[in-house]
Amino acid sequence: MPITNYSVLAGDPVSGKVVTGASTHYQITMNAPGGPFTVAVNIQSMDGSEVLYAIEEGFTPPDEAGLLALPMGMTALQSAPGGLALDFVRSQVNGKPMITRPQMTLLPQMRSKGSEEERLLARARSSALQNAVVTLLNMTIADKDGVIYAFGSAYADKGKVDGIHDIHMNQGNPVNNHGGDNGIWQDGALLIHLPSKATWTAVFIAFQTQSWTTDGAGNPA
Repeated sequence: MPITNYSVLAGDPVSGKVVTGASTHYQITMNAPGGPFTVAVNIQSMDGSEVLYAIEEGFTPPDEAGLLALPMGMTALQSAPGGLALDFVRSQVNGKPMITRPQMTLLPQMRSKGSEEERLLARARSSALQNAVVTLLNMTIADKDGVIYAFGSAYADKGKVDGIHDIHMNQGNPVNNHGGDNGIWQDGALLIHLPSKATWTAVFIAFQTQSWTTDGAGNPA
């Protein structure tokens, strides 16, 4: 079945930190009605599925007017074309794909073996996405009207801080590896709007194990 509670969270970011556990995330705290909220962004590989990512500056959202019309806070989305839902395989901007596999960069896993130089190089490369997210977060905080739009799966944390995760491609998984999350028009991403500069920046995350050729159920075709 597809991911649950596909949504977009629009909010004012106030801080961020690295959270380790089963998988390492960068956790952004955002203020918005109904919040505060947490946004959990994958910044390291897990389960052998190495991370692919793209930071697209000068980005144009598929439905910019629709995003800007959203109220601050969590908004449930219909997983269908013609709305705000994102799909890495199907979404287009001005007649071109919103994002493609060749645009993405491999984020290698940290290495525990090899020479000291090799380990340091691998560690630096594996921190590239985290560093980019931190830079964008700080830029958004510095802009008094800056907003982050986080697409993914909304969750309620039983009296604690609610939030959103699955901020990555949510289709094309092998059937035996997160295949239950597959679906179309339910992909996650971060879209950062800085009104003072009139710019958008997009952060797209996927995994090497995911196929970019999917059927109507989001499964590898």
